[in-house]
Amino acid sequence: MKGGLPGGAALFVKRAAWIVALACLAASSRLSYYYARPLATSNTPRPSDVIVLLSHGQVGSEWLSPVGAQRTLGALKLYREGYASVIISSGSNPSRDWDQAGLQASWLGRAGVPSSAVVVERASRRTRGSAVEVARIMRERGWQSLVVVVSQFDAPRVKLVFHKVGLMPSFLEVPESGPPLDWFSVSYLAVFYHATYEYLGLAYYWSRGWI
Repeated sequence: MKGGLPGGAALFVKRAAWIVALACLAASSRLSYYYARPLATSNTPRPSDVIVLLSHGQVGSEWLSPVGAQRTLGALKLYREGYASVIISSGSNPSRDWDQAGLQASWLGRAGVPSSAVVVERASRRTRGSAVEVARIMRERGWQSLVVVVSQFDAPRVKLVFHKVGLMPSFLEVPESGPPLDWFSVSYLAVFYHATYEYLGLAYYWSRGWI
């Protein structure tokens, strides 16, 4: 008996390899942009009682992830342009020794935002928790309106989550990608990954009754 896989198993492996190769090729093409397009809604931020800055990850103890930094710049932009006089920095993950909410507040302070203008909300671990905690803070302080800073592809899920807890925010969507310039690019893989994450997230949040 010769070594190697039986005929049927070998054929399966070859087909699986071709499928994986084609999937990677498609994910690194501009098709990823069109795959993600339904998530890229058009929202206009409105002047509000408070700006809500949803956290992302962080890199080490002093640096935000690129997405988190982009969102923080978005919140700073809204604050400087007078959309609201207070920012809620929401969401931390102590299980990873992360304090994104506090780190975002720190970077806002370095940019000139006074500490009295930033509310740090560390209790939430995910978007659902942020919505619940933000709703509580707003009730306690008598705030009625909010503008939420999100990443471009997060907006549909975040909007549904906040609506579920009775909040009707406007949004500033910070960009994650521009229109495709080339047919193939490694950068499209990140677009494909995030879009897939959000589509699965919508399904998961729906199954939990959070949207």
